[in-house]
Amino acid sequence: MRMKKKEKLMNSNLSTIKEGNAEFYIHTTDKDSIPSKSMIVFYNQKMEINRDVSNLAIMAYDRVYNQHPLIIVDSMAASGISSIRILKDCKNVKKIYINDINPIAVDLINKNLSLNGIYNHPAHIEVSRKEANYLFSEIAQNSYTSSNNRPQKPNVISIDPFGTPNLYIDGAFKAIQKVDGLLCITATDTAVLFGVRPKSCIRKYMSKPLHTEFCKEIGARILIYFISRIANVNKMGIIPLLTFYSSHFLRVFCLTFKNRKKISQYFKDYGYLIHCNNCGYYSTFRDNILGLPNHCPICKEFNHIEYAGPLWVNEIHDLRFINEMILLNQEFQYRNKKRISKLLNLIQEEIKMHPFYYNIHKLSKNLKLSNIPKLDTILTSIRRKGYKISRTHFDFLSIKTNMDIISIKNMLLEL
Repeated sequence: MRMKKKEKLMNSNLSTIKEGNAEFYIHTTDKDSIPSKSMIVFYNQKMEINRDVSNLAIMAYDRVYNQHPLIIVDSMAASGISSIRILKDCKNVKKIYINDINPIAVDLINKNLSLNGIYNHPAHIEVSRKEANYLFSEIAQNSYTSSNNRPQKPNVISIDPFGTPNLYIDGAFKAIQKVDGLLCITATDTAVLFGVRPKSCIRKYMSKPLHTEFCKEIGARILIYFISRIANVNKMGIIPLLTFYSSHFLRVFCLTFKNRKKISQYFKDYGYLIHCNNCGYYSTFRDNILGLPNHCPICKEFNHIEYAGPLWVNEIHDLRFINEMILLNQEFQYRNKKRISKLLNLIQEEIKMHPFYYNIHKLSKNLKLSNIPKLDTILTSIRRKGYKISRTHFDFLSIKTNMDIISIKNMLLEL
């Protein structure tokens, strides 16, 4: 009786939230608080779209690339909502590690599993309280030391920290299956990646950022470059399947491969960005940094040319993967369904377009235009001139195009 009263008292401090097909508890004091490390168990309602997209991405991976039952590692599970949602939505999960270093979070995970009736799920569920790198090391070690039948390495690992993921990426590569594994990596230290704190970016990601109108894509490409280089250290390579920005975070989904010749070929995807903050010209540069031009080829200015990098200069999305996610989004009735549809359609447009983008409002302001042309008018006008153009999910007021900066400015003046 005393145990039941104690449990009832503990549950009275919890609030229930519904997300996707799952219900889960969070601590009542955390419900309306600003997301921070001071929360009892970390929860951010704005990250629901991250969890929606992650669910769709894991299921798309399962359909397109995976050949085995899924073994998933949710290394920073907090309340466990991400794991519970994938267990409810995906039918091919064989085993899932639901881990958090916070003992209160682990207690909440168990409560949420019970609330959703997950203990009856056919998948093997392993709840643990470990530091993420320790968990990765343990998984990697077990795959080498087990006698007879070696346990299958995880084919999906999710890293979703508060801040930078850089500390955990090497451990994840050691734990994940080396061919066709799916790494899902979030970075919330956007001020670092977007060039507000450039020295921190050089220290954390070994790359120089730029705080420009297209800094969100620069940050995403720096993150992919860093992930790829850590993969190379582990004799592996990556193929980005989806990279997206929302609110205050970047999320990268990438596929692993192991082939020395192929890895060497992917070195051409590393490069630099040069940008003139006088006229707005930018270009990617794949050669050695010593070969970077010291003046702008358009306005000929010397003092306004800057660079960012090294960074990833090739595709950051995979069309087949995105198309599968679009189909899955139609199947599931997520609360953010329309928002996800818009996001994925914009990402679909970006594929095979030039890296980076032009912000129409900034260009119009520089040209001192009294009226800013509508985006649809600009899209139509550039297509009529024979150039490629798309919108971008990184910035709804920007365009990607192979038209040069001078022609874009002239067109805006005409319109």
